[in-house]
Amino acid sequence: MVFTFVTIVVCMVNCGLSVLAADEEPVATQSPSEESTPPPGTAEEQPEVLYTSPTGAFRVVQVSATPTSDDESGRDFWIVSTRDETRRTKLYSSEITFPTALYSAPGERWLFVESHQGSCLQRGDLYRRKDDDTFEGAPSFSERAWKDAVKLGAFKTNYSAEGMCAMIEFGCWSLDASRLLIVMLGGEDRRSTDQRHIYFNTRTQHFELANYLRKLNKTKSEMLVCAEPVDPLPSEVELKTRFDALDRQLDKRYAEVIATSVKDRVPVVREAQRNWIKHRDEGAKFYVALFPPAEKERRRLQFLCDVTAARIDTQPDEAWEL
Repeated sequence: MVFTFVTIVVCMVNCGLSVLAADEEPVATQSPSEESTPPPGTAEEQPEVLYTSPTGAFRVVQVSATPTSDDESGRDFWIVSTRDETRRTKLYSSEITFPTALYSAPGERWLFVESHQGSCLQRGDLYRRKDDDTFEGAPSFSERAWKDAVKLGAFKTNYSAEGMCAMIEFGCWSLDASRLLIVMLGGEDRRSTDQRHIYFNTRTQHFELANYLRKLNKTKSEMLVCAEPVDPLPSEVELKTRFDALDRQLDKRYAEVIATSVKDRVPVVREAQRNWIKHRDEGAKFYVALFPPAEKERRRLQFLCDVTAARIDTQPDEAWEL
């Protein structure tokens, strides 16, 4: 990711922060993905594994696409069940578009895919895992995100529709996987992009803003952002246990990144991690200030869980230098 990595997701029903949906029409369940025959490949040409979900339930692979002309080969991208490899869903075929990062929701029922489309152009796609281990995509996710972001007042201009710099990045998942935070950046060029945060509610299938994000979007801070769950928060003890486990995972992941970094880049990674901690603490302070004293500690722990989980999932390793 070229830009600041941040986090998200909308307000709890009972937390007192207002939520506004861009529209009230239900999203069609039709999927843009294909569930068909296995992707091409031979013993000599094995699919390249781009991503494996945390529990290993599924993976995303790349294979060479069937040529469409004498000069075009392209690439196919598939989500494949590891339990039954005939259960597979096609993401897309393209010569110029390719996945740059993939993020599973808690419980692995959802997968968010960042895809590079060109200079200063990046889209996001959201896929839901069905009971048969195939996936279906949320139709026109990026197009809807830009359109609804304008409706909700996050942006004044639909930069994507205007053909300007338009990028969608992953922020984080809520603890209950009910909300996905995305980071949207748009402008005339890479040097002058506006950055905003918006939620996608996986239960209502609507894009949303909450008071928390409205306040955040008015700042120029690089603070990290969390993802507010719909369900009531777990107990303080449970949240503390969850955070401690994530903190250990983060230490392990950080050590792995350091170990695989080129020697002269190690100081850069270390400095980036120090900056991440600084922005984490700033973000936690901003977030908990919105809640009454009795909720502050649980909200702080919820925030730490969200941003730590997102940091662990930062892809590729080079992004740890940012």
